[in-house]
Amino acid sequence: MMTTGVDRPARRSRPKDRKQRILETAADMFRDHGYHGVGMSDIAGNLGIVPSALYRHYRSKHDLLVAVLDAALARYERAVEGVDDWETATDRIAQAALDARAFDLVWSRDSGNLSPVEYDQLFQRLRGVGRRVAAMIEVGSEAGCVPSRTTAWAVFAALDWPGHRPLAVPAADQRRTLASAVDAIVVAGRLGVGHPSGGEAMSPADALSASDAMGGLRPASRREALLGTAITMFAVRGYQTVSLDDIGDAVGIAGPSVYNHFASKREIVASGVSRAFEALWLTLGQVLRSASEPRQALDDLTDHYARFAYDHWDLITVCLSHSGILDDTARTVLERTYVDYVGEWRRLEMECRPELSPDEAQALVHLALAVINGVVRIPTLRNPDLPEAARHLARAVLEAPIIPVAH
Repeated sequence: MMTTGVDRPARRSRPKDRKQRILETAADMFRDHGYHGVGMSDIAGNLGIVPSALYRHYRSKHDLLVAVLDAALARYERAVEGVDDWETATDRIAQAALDARAFDLVWSRDSGNLSPVEYDQLFQRLRGVGRRVAAMIEVGSEAGCVPSRTTAWAVFAALDWPGHRPLAVPAADQRRTLASAVDAIVVAGRLGVGHPSGGEAMSPADALSASDAMGGLRPASRREALLGTAITMFAVRGYQTVSLDDIGDAVGIAGPSVYNHFASKREIVASGVSRAFEALWLTLGQVLRSASEPRQALDDLTDHYARFAYDHWDLITVCLSHSGILDDTARTVLERTYVDYVGEWRRLEMECRPELSPDEAQALVHLALAVINGVVRIPTLRNPDLPEAARHLARAVLEAPIIPVAH
């Protein structure tokens, strides 16, 4: 039987902003689950469309990852375009960071899935934004200040932190808390603190690579050699792109022999993360025992953490970017350990600054640690002066004034 046009269901019109909605949904899902934890069908399901609708706009998940990173960088580029002074740029860069949907997390965890050409093109754009911000910060800087490029990356590290973990303060207060921390970083970075004008920073050709995992002397213990090598390789190339064969080759054994020491790559990550927190807790205990008052303890703790993060940048990278692959039990233990560790910093911060609420103190602690974690992971910043610069900028965050809410 023939049907008339009246009998047919109405044809749904395609939303004009569908491509943008796909991009935003993919960015959120890559942030929350990682590139390898998300399929095109998952993205389509979140949008309430069929997968074929995605392919009208993006040929593959890989293309979508490139588009997500490109869009985030474009926001930063627009924020600094035509701006010459930091005071004007502050709000624009802060908004760009909030809109970039956890660029730092996606970049550090998933950029290993890019081709070398794609990576280089995006990285050069990222460095370009950093240079523009550094040039603004450099205006008015004193002699012997923290290198402006280090201060610039510290700014981005603080702004990007909410993509890793939401700030403890209410949503309405997050913008002002970030602004206070970022302004404190820039003020401190411009002050003369006896630093050289930049030190001997690594050139791009000397940037950290997977070959660093094989440099120097190795432990006699095969298990320790595998652990150290694998952590560095995960940090540089990404967890998903490194195989057990790659790890075995790097230490001179067959890939299957890795199973004599670790049941899986996941166990290697769990061991590395556990090792990092064991070391941090040992140092924290030593600091508390030797300190005579809270300010000394907080200063010493910041100093020790900056040195640890510099020396173990690869462990810091894995903890920040790849701990999400742990199973539920291991993640629960890690979360509890992290909360307890930050809680010790928060207690000291509140004893030093009783005017802060617990949430404000915790937010400043998170942002101070984010500054250190951020700058030590930038290969071109690494030089012997970096731990002291990181400590100086992190202390400024811990001392940042919290701007009262206007009534």
